[in-house]
Amino acid sequence: MERKRRNDRGPRVTDRDLDALQWIAQQYAVSFDHLSILLARLINPDEYAQKPKEAGELTTKRTAKIVKRWETLGLVEREWILHGDPPWIWLTPEGLRTVAQELGELRPYTPTPAKVNHLYWCNHARLYVEQHFDTIQWLSERQVRASRKSEQGVKQPHIPDALVSNNGHDIALEVELSTKTYPRLEKILQEFAEGDYHSIWYFTLGRAKQVVETALDAMQDIDKSRFAVYDVEKTELE
Repeated sequence: MERKRRNDRGPRVTDRDLDALQWIAQQYAVSFDHLSILLARLINPDEYAQKPKEAGELTTKRTAKIVKRWETLGLVEREWILHGDPPWIWLTPEGLRTVAQELGELRPYTPTPAKVNHLYWCNHARLYVEQHFDTIQWLSERQVRASRKSEQGVKQPHIPDALVSNNGHDIALEVELSTKTYPRLEKILQEFAEGDYHSIWYFTLGRAKQVVETALDAMQDIDKSRFAVYDVEKTELE
């Protein structure tokens, strides 16, 4: 008897894919090296055909195979943006529609050379936080912007890079890579201090750490005590 040919052959989207795609959509885009770490956390170690060379990371070959499958499905784009850096992956309009039920409607986004450094360290900070807290809920800047309605003539408050909920506590997370002018930084810090946040986490790079700490020193102790400042380069991913 002739076996009936299946009409559902070919790549399909798994629950694990959806988890990864939602993560990428929240963060705008992800670099290939960070994606290897994310996928390693989502995949059961027993499923490895080849053990990762580095603990906590998927092999380059396995990661590339997954990305290729997503590309075949029309869910992501991949591009080398900065010379010498790993490629970046982000969702296509079709990919965004795939995760819209969970995340809502998000506008298409293509990363640019001017933005990828900030995106990189935002992703690093998220991976670091998720490494230490299993039960957090993460609301990204992209999601917050998508949910807010802009009114002409009404200035919107500063949006942190993420809103983190942990055990009922709301935390504002900010990644600061550049040295803002003091008045601007002071205004942002004051907005955070006046907000309903349990704490505010600053992940800084280079001189930005000293600038943020100096600005915090000028604040009242009751406000300053809610801030935590980290050197993002010293936060190691596992």
